[in-house]
Amino acid sequence: MTMLKNSTWNILGVVIPSLIALPTMGILSRTLGIEQFGLFTLAFAIVGYATIFDAGLTRAVIRAVAMHHGNVEKNKLVIATATYAVIGLSILAVLLLWFGAGKLVHLLNVSSENVDTAVSGFQWLSLSIPSFLLTMIWFSYLEGNERFAEFNLLRTITNSILAICPLFAVLIDPSFVATAIGLVVARIISMAVAFIPCWREFPPGLYRFDKAVFKDLFAFGSWMTISNIISPIMVYFDRFILSNMIGAQKVSFYTAPSEAISRMLIIPNAVARVVFPLLSKRSADAVAQTNRAFWALLAVCIAMVLPLFILAPLVMTTWMGPEYGEEGAQVLRILLVGFIFNALAQIPFAKIQAKGHSKVTAMVHMAELLPYIGLLVVCINLFSLQGAALAWSIRVAVDFIALEVLSRKIK
Repeated sequence: MTMLKNSTWNILGVVIPSLIALPTMGILSRTLGIEQFGLFTLAFAIVGYATIFDAGLTRAVIRAVAMHHGNVEKNKLVIATATYAVIGLSILAVLLLWFGAGKLVHLLNVSSENVDTAVSGFQWLSLSIPSFLLTMIWFSYLEGNERFAEFNLLRTITNSILAICPLFAVLIDPSFVATAIGLVVARIISMAVAFIPCWREFPPGLYRFDKAVFKDLFAFGSWMTISNIISPIMVYFDRFILSNMIGAQKVSFYTAPSEAISRMLIIPNAVARVVFPLLSKRSADAVAQTNRAFWALLAVCIAMVLPLFILAPLVMTTWMGPEYGEEGAQVLRILLVGFIFNALAQIPFAKIQAKGHSKVTAMVHMAELLPYIGLLVVCINLFSLQGAALAWSIRVAVDFIALEVLSRKIK
């Protein structure tokens, strides 16, 4: 019952903001036009890739807080150490994106009339990275303590802000730059909200960096860093390769349905967020609860996929506009098949990492990377947008099989 309750809180924490975000994306697509909206969706991919600069510390903090459950002083040291480390790493990320924005725009094959807008927008976007990473670290304190009701109440607020701010910005100035500025403002507000539990609960006094704590966190997080480098490549690289190969003008026909799939993943992610701290504490009934969650998740995912698969043209046309009804619908159908495998893979992934074997998941992702990129290029050459969706679905199916087999072998 506890897993069901906590999973429900996690689902509500993303469903409610998604009810705002999905129609907002429809408005943005119509206001910005196809190419600038494509740049906006790529902006989320770029910030998502910035998770490599947390060095795996977010996941390590959740695990550490779960293991030190109730020890406020110890957890204060964990949060403070991770905070200082992420601040330093995020500054590096800002500099790389700010000064590399021009090169990035060139690689994305942006049309000449939108080059300056794209460069300026990505430079503004770089300023959102520190607040994004700090928000992840501070929310991990609540996750590690399994305080999912409070966590999701705050996350509902922050995710809603992330949906609303770019919309307000684009209504003032219908440009990609405006949406980027809106995202920066939203990330700063989200960071302030995420800090509330830490500010309220930890004893007053200086937050200090502890080398021993950092060493423990990094021992787990270092292998997570490899996963954090490779996973976003496999999650987001399809968008960048598509943009480079067929042009930024058409990439939104892929990124829009891909974003829909990302929103659907809230359910498996919600379950995995509950499973991870539960298994980290090695509670007696954790395995049994996790197995029940797996089969329940499969049933829910199939129930979600079937109506969307049948009604894909209607869904894409109503949501994004009539120009998305054909190509966008075909992409969505292929991605829906991969969604089921990707959803189920969250459970064995959480099992492996909760046992402290972050190296295993990192090695799996390393083994998948080059074959996936090769498959992606070949499929895009053969089938264009649908090829990218096919390559992604094949990759997540293989990923699920590998993780499931390994999770049963590792003790």
